[in-house]
Amino acid sequence: MASAVFPAPVTSSINASSITATAANTLYEGRVTLTPAIYTITCVNTTIATIEFYSSADTYISNAVTVSGTVTINLASAADRVRLWTDTGSNVVVTITKVASALTDVFSGTLDTITSSGTYTGTSTSGFGYALVVGGGGAGINHTSGGNQGGGGGGSGGVGGKVVALTGSMAVTVGTGGTGGNGGGGAGLASVFAGITANGGAGGSGTTGGTGGTVTGATISYTANGTNGSESFGPRAGNGGMATNPYPFIVNPLGVAGIGRNSNPSTATVAPTGNGAGSGGTDSGGTGGYPANGRPGVVYVLRF
Repeated sequence: MASAVFPAPVTSSINASSITATAANTLYEGRVTLTPAIYTITCVNTTIATIEFYSSADTYISNAVTVSGTVTINLASAADRVRLWTDTGSNVVVTITKVASALTDVFSGTLDTITSSGTYTGTSTSGFGYALVVGGGGAGINHTSGGNQGGGGGGSGGVGGKVVALTGSMAVTVGTGGTGGNGGGGAGLASVFAGITANGGAGGSGTTGGTGGTVTGATISYTANGTNGSESFGPRAGNGGMATNPYPFIVNPLGVAGIGRNSNPSTATVAPTGNGAGSGGTDSGGTGGYPANGRPGVVYVLRF
């Protein structure tokens, strides 16, 4: 019985087609036009249904097996028939429902990285690109006012992005990071491009971490404050803020924040890396070494 193929009536609606498997372990075939799309296949959850898709009598495309009565499949090419069987039950209705059209990925782009101020001349076929603008990170502070306390870390540069029109001649400013050193806590400078201003992060002030840079002119933005220093069984300096990337398809991560000195247990400062990150602070007297500079900003343009 299982070696025979039984034509089965196909009941169709606008988005769904169903076939009734009269008996278990029997092969059924239904003729139906299925375009490339996302389909959900359902049946009673006590039955396992296996469905094969074909574009002709012998041209196999794909298959799907239900779990707890359902399965979703991305049908990559058009089918003109399905074959199915069930493991148990009788008169089991198997329904194939189109839930979404499959879209073709046609996006391609070229990434430009701008690390110094000047004029950007990039263009694209569409005339547009994704811009990601990052301000300079603030520097942590060396807490020198006594009290055996840790200095605050510098805030991250602001990060802002949006789709921008590319004219072929666009002014760009890339902000530098804040300056560390004795009395450190210097603020990072702003990066500016295509109407987006990503301000630099503030430097640490005493034991207080610097605030992250603000952003204007962007449709999506992030910023991060430096953390505070403290005294808890010895001074613990604050860490820098890390620049968070709203567009990880451009570059991820942007940078890693600096780590402040911890005197209990004793650790040295760790300089920030990448772009837009703030540096960590040090404790009074600079026993952990003076704070590193905040990281410079950057501008990315993904032309498409």
